[in-house]
Amino acid sequence: MATTQSSLTDAPVRVGDLIEVTTGAFAHGGEAVARVGELVCFVAGAASGERVRVRVTEARKRFARAVLVEVREASPERVTPPCPYFGTCGGCQWQFLSYPAQIAAKASILRDQLQRALRLPDMALNSFMQPPIGMRDPWAYRNTISVIADAEGHPAYRQLHSHATVAVDHCPIAQAPITRALAALTREGIEGEVTIRTDLDGAAVALAPDERTPTQHMLLGVPFRTDGTAFFQVNTRREARPELAALLPDDWQPTDGVSMADVLAALVLKGMMLTGHETVLDAYAGVGTFALLAAPHARRVIAVEEVEAAATDTRHNARVLGRENVIVHTRKAERLLPALHESVDVAVLDPPRAGCAPAVLDALLALAPARIVYVSCDPATLARDLVTLTARYEIVSVYPVDMFPQTFHIESVTTLIRKETQEAAT
Repeated sequence: MATTQSSLTDAPVRVGDLIEVTTGAFAHGGEAVARVGELVCFVAGAASGERVRVRVTEARKRFARAVLVEVREASPERVTPPCPYFGTCGGCQWQFLSYPAQIAAKASILRDQLQRALRLPDMALNSFMQPPIGMRDPWAYRNTISVIADAEGHPAYRQLHSHATVAVDHCPIAQAPITRALAALTREGIEGEVTIRTDLDGAAVALAPDERTPTQHMLLGVPFRTDGTAFFQVNTRREARPELAALLPDDWQPTDGVSMADVLAALVLKGMMLTGHETVLDAYAGVGTFALLAAPHARRVIAVEEVEAAATDTRHNARVLGRENVIVHTRKAERLLPALHESVDVAVLDPPRAGCAPAVLDALLALAPARIVYVSCDPATLARDLVTLTARYEIVSVYPVDMFPQTFHIESVTTLIRKETQEAAT
């Protein structure tokens, strides 16, 4: 195949072309940005500041996408991925980047998305953007993985950008009990899809699709049950983190370290600023983590969760914990909130990657809680939703929290205060 020289930058590139480019910053989605003349080219597998040879995989009028073929001049942040499946397995995208570079890139992407959407100057962004919080050891953190059987019945992940499989007998980002279970399942064989979860007793539980075997997790010292179909924060491996003590609740003194899930929950509680008199709305409650952690510090908590299994877990966890001030609605947030006719003081949002439905945002503006805490796993949809919310709310803080090391996924906790409330406080 002929190589398209980078000097021919005025001509549009075509799928299959080989070109040489210099990469700039990372874009949302984890690809490094390069330019071919006026054309923006998103390069998977490249670090920022590298000279690379790439193959074009998608070519459009305003942008192109490409994959790395060869590194001509490497970034000092490029490292050797320790996982033998990296580059084939689709689970991780950034193992070739040093961990400090990953953290910095995620914070930069989040900041860029907010700046573009909200059109704020640097000084305004600096007033609420907080330093990113990452792990000390960014490996062996996941408490859940899902594998499928390959043609030989071995546990496998999907290959990158493909329905093909790659057999795996260990996973460096999974917790140790999962790696042990993977090795056993490789020897024994599996059928169909299997989810492997860790439990509080240090074992791993292998679950078939829709299997309702419960597992136990701990968050800020509080136990939570989840069944086989419900979501729980995946980064629960604890580390000694004395430098984060100021972020943690005063009534919790960890003896076995702090997980990133703990940090996320602590930031949510910090953003709520509960005094015991508030009505709290948790609009995407899941198994009730934020709702039940808030309950001892609030007058009343309204938890809304559309997934029946998760709502059932919320009710179970509320009973076990004695949280009698929590009411659970099994409904879509966009259906319930517009019909909610009661005063709400604090709202917590933890929507899926698509962000909040417009009906949810409109209902929140009508309910007008004094504070909103928004947990986001997608900076683009967060930025979009903040454009709506900042019509009536001021952003107090945005914390980037690295729940998913070795990947480009970005979690954050944003706290907003109603503008009239802020003015009254000053």
